[in-house]
Amino acid sequence: MKSKQLLPMCIALGLVAAVYLISTGGNEEPKMIIGQEPLSGLPVEKIQSIQITSVNETSAILETLTLTRGKDDWIVGNGRNYPADTDRIERFVKEFTEMKVLRQVPSSASQLERIHLLEPGKGADNTATQVALLGDDAKAVYTLHLGKEIAPARSTDNTSVFGGGNFPDRRFIMLNGNRETIAVVDQTFSNATTTPSDWLSKDFFKVDNPSSIAVTYAGTESTNSWKITKEDINGTTQWSLAGSKKGEKLDTATAPTTPFSSPSFKDIADKQQAASMDMNATKIEVGTSDGFQYIVTVSKKNLAGDYTLKFDVNASFPENRAPGAGEKPEDKERLDKEWAEAQAKLKGKLETEKGFGKWVFQVEGYAVESLLKKRGELIAKEDSGAITPSSGGTTPLPPFQNLPPFQPNQGK
Repeated sequence: MKSKQLLPMCIALGLVAAVYLISTGGNEEPKMIIGQEPLSGLPVEKIQSIQITSVNETSAILETLTLTRGKDDWIVGNGRNYPADTDRIERFVKEFTEMKVLRQVPSSASQLERIHLLEPGKGADNTATQVALLGDDAKAVYTLHLGKEIAPARSTDNTSVFGGGNFPDRRFIMLNGNRETIAVVDQTFSNATTTPSDWLSKDFFKVDNPSSIAVTYAGTESTNSWKITKEDINGTTQWSLAGSKKGEKLDTATAPTTPFSSPSFKDIADKQQAASMDMNATKIEVGTSDGFQYIVTVSKKNLAGDYTLKFDVNASFPENRAPGAGEKPEDKERLDKEWAEAQAKLKGKLETEKGFGKWVFQVEGYAVESLLKKRGELIAKEDSGAITPSSGGTTPLPPFQNLPPFQPNQGK
């Protein structure tokens, strides 16, 4: 009887063990051994989302950032639903796989506050930053608590050009809430922030080869609107002010002729910020010699000095290449191939940049303010080339050809 009862019990225990291994991914609790990398075998491919939780030092509010692996890219949540900086995420996860144990520090519950490993949001100041690496089923593959950062022992050599003091280069950590795993590792995990804008992919549109720029103001400001175009004037390509009156000339030295050559954004606008894109917004239109037409709508400046920006782009491309003057037949195949490759790049650029039209952005002042000039600010001021001597009146500057020749100093 005993042998007959033992077999079902063994089978039952085996099933329980199998279920446990499946639910835990077959991972045992990592051993915190000095000199080793406890998470070198981290199943990175199983990580489907990352949650970072910490207490905001300024507001003392508990904040959680969520990053989710999408079909093509990682996505920043927190109301943004925007592509994440994949390189930053990969570096962040790599720090966990490469971290090396420098010292084992198993501690009692009463010592957790001292090394900043208290559960975040438990009311104390010295709480940890919690990083949960989650799998398909939203269960944690690993949960890490990042504690106090530590600087190396102060060197007796004070000749450093950076001055006194040392920067942290290691940190207390704890795995899965197990105090037996507390250790000091050789990483600081400085990227473990809960600020969503830190994790956004900052790829953005870029205007190349502008050929026309128009700024249209709304309402009572409409008289300040303007347009400049690049034209061939007497064999030279120059910018000119459209609709200029007699005596008006574009001040090419200060005209914003390189719009959005390297634009960037600060964050994704929230619903309230996006609502500011009303009828009083300013419209900026930029055409390029490559056939692109950009339409950028900008709100008024907010109290923080930022602008809300909405973006759209279209383009028209020629179907065939126009042969150049004097083109030789033997060059046609090569030139056609080069032209087709260039057109393919432009079409790829258009497809990528059209994707930015899904969102409304927050940009800093420098991104748009060079374009938000009034029409009068673009007109060159008259300069007679005269100077005013101390006795009054004006004295014209002599032409260069009438100046006396330069006499070098004839030293002995």
